Amino acid sequence: MYTRIYLYVLLIIIVIIIVSLIIVYDIKNIENYQVNNQEDNIPHIIHQTAPADKSKWKQDWYICQESWNKNFPDWQYKLWTDEDNDNFVKLEFPEFYKTYNNYDKLIYKIDMVRYCILYKYGGIYADMDYYCNKNFYNKINKNKISISESPYIKNEYLQNALMISPKNNKFWLDVIEEGVKRWNNGNNNGDVLDLTGPRLISSVYEKNKKEINVLPKKYYNPLKGSPDFNNENVYTKHYCT
Repeated sequence: MYTRIYLYVLLIIIVIIIVSLIIVYDIKNIENYQVNNQEDNIPHIIHQTAPADKSKWKQDWYICQESWNKNFPDWQYKLWTDEDNDNFVKLEFPEFYKTYNNYDKLIYKIDMVRYCILYKYGGIYADMDYYCNKNFYNKINKNKISISESPYIKNEYLQNALMISPKNNKFWLDVIEEGVKRWNNGNNNGDVLDLTGPRLISSVYEKNKKEINVLPKKYYNPLKGSPDFNNENVYTKHYCT
């Protein structure tokens, strides 16, 4: 008798486990369907910026550049030179150009122009030393801005080396406005992280959390030298050259 009861209980447990697994599987399929079938508001263009003089390029840049073309073969690719950037800001953001032109370090300009580009055109922005291991487009929310989480948690929450956006999203105007304010106030001691870089966008993100999809560092920005950095399952990684 006890053996029969034991078998009944065991059978019920097995049935519960099977049903639970089916439910989890169905939920995952629904989530994937929702991501894959939502309205696509991300323009299919990849932006990078680098000197026109390729003798100034790091060797890793060629490999990283090719990785984007390989994994997003149907997307338009745009390489912005320093001259392109200057002309673009002068033409499209004339009210910002005075500040842009007054930046005394090139990195300030390179940081800020990427926000202007994403506002005007949308798409994917990636630093030249950002490697794309495989296409991740069906994994992201196509109605929101996506920004990579920083592996340097003591410095900032987000990094501005990989960012994906619909065009004309006001978030970028807020970032530019805050960057201009910080430059004009002169209260950041010339620290690029605060003035134009990761801590700037991390600060603006804090006021716009619902609008931003954070790409987890484990898969999009693993710490260089960590076991995750060479994991074949990562989508992208930053060589930090």
